[in-house]
Amino acid sequence: MGTAAKRTVVLARHSLASGANLISAFGVAVAYFFVARLSLALLEPIDGVAVFWPAAGVASGILIALGSAARWLIVAGVVVATIAANLLGDRNLGSAALSAVANAGEPVIVAGLIHRFCGSPFELNELRRVLALFAATVVGTSLSGIAGAAGFVLFHASTATPPVIWLHWFLSDALGIIAVAPLAIGLASLMRNLPPRSEIVEGGLALAVVALVCALLVLSPNEPWTAELAIGALCPLLLWMAARLRPAFTAVATFACTITIVWTTIFAIGVFGDPHQSIEQRVLGAQVTILAISLGALVLAALFSERRLHEGAILERETRLQEALRAGCIMAFDWDVSADEIRFSQNAIEILGLNSQQALRGTEWIGQVHHEDRQRVVSSLERAGLDRPSHSLAFRYRRPDGGEVWLEQIAIVQFDSAGKRARINGLTADVTERKRLDEELSLARKAAEMADRAKSSFLAAASHDLRQPLQTLKLLQQRLSRTSQAARRANLLLGSGSR
Repeated sequence: MGTAAKRTVVLARHSLASGANLISAFGVAVAYFFVARLSLALLEPIDGVAVFWPAAGVASGILIALGSAARWLIVAGVVVATIAANLLGDRNLGSAALSAVANAGEPVIVAGLIHRFCGSPFELNELRRVLALFAATVVGTSLSGIAGAAGFVLFHASTATPPVIWLHWFLSDALGIIAVAPLAIGLASLMRNLPPRSEIVEGGLALAVVALVCALLVLSPNEPWTAELAIGALCPLLLWMAARLRPAFTAVATFACTITIVWTTIFAIGVFGDPHQSIEQRVLGAQVTILAISLGALVLAALFSERRLHEGAILERETRLQEALRAGCIMAFDWDVSADEIRFSQNAIEILGLNSQQALRGTEWIGQVHHEDRQRVVSSLERAGLDRPSHSLAFRYRRPDGGEVWLEQIAIVQFDSAGKRARINGLTADVTERKRLDEELSLARKAAEMADRAKSSFLAAASHDLRQPLQTLKLLQQRLSRTSQAARRANLLLGSGSR
């Protein structure tokens, strides 16, 4: 792909991302506007501050899910929606502008802290992440409450003190984020990593049951037994969802419970709508219940999710370990001496012909060792002590199918408080092929040595046979040269005569 084509692809991706962010910002603005208007219209104001502000959760949750790239578009959407919602009510432009600053800064602070300390994408699948969301919510709503309280003091004739106004703002926005933001975060997590169909079916069934229970809580009379019914029905459901499903399903369930609590509290119906209590008392009870349900359910879901993540990591490491052992023809074993049971890794069936789930008694294992090596193995185990807990040895082992393998074992002995052997752990390698090669090399070396000795013997014999006639001729020459013969005989003997 050429440079121009790559540049075109990059620009196209940026255009798509920008378009998606614009759509998201528009969606946030619309959702924020309608949720804000609903909150202002339905909730009973306490000293001018709404007791529940889910719009904060809409903006914070979507900004956390989309990431920092959509920050300013989300801010623009929140500002426009806040000003429009306030001006359509009884607020003036100054109050609406200050509320817009507070409402827009709040999700930026919460999402910024989340992305800074937990990274992106953010999921509620760990306890530290859930606690981070709650901590960021406290910080963000505390700071936005200062601007919100200032707006009420400057532009409204409220009889409440600024600390009370700040506290009401803080509680309403914090509960809105805790109730709604996990919903947006969970849905984004499901879109990134779609669960299997079986989990979707089970989650849908669980959420349908939760919706049915919430409907019963709205329609049931405000009696003591209805509160017990709510606790007895919701606790097992939330526990089931936390234990078996992803945290996103729990977030949806807590959102449904929160909406039910708010609805029954404001309209004085169902479990939380006791007409004999004042609105302040009902709101306080609702706020405490929302906090308890959201915190408890999300923490429980995170703990179960962490357990599933850890189990998956352990299984993955176990699989890699088994693959490494199988590739190296190495088998791990654990010998419980007190129970006299030995358990092997999964590749034991390939090396020893044993089922990895089958526990073999130590006496049976010793009995399968070759009789010529058995005493050496037993002696090595008996010599193990606190000063020398490890040992290494090689021996032959008879498989149940009659085959024989060479094993090389490295083990360490663990002792109890009384100094007795408690467990023996180690690795056993199948060195049959290596032993075969060693034996072939040994035979080849012996054959070479025999050939070398034969060659040396042959050369020695040949040297002797060649030297003997030469020596004889040399002696004869010396004997003849001493006799007084004619010059011709002497010349013949010396090789210088002529015919």
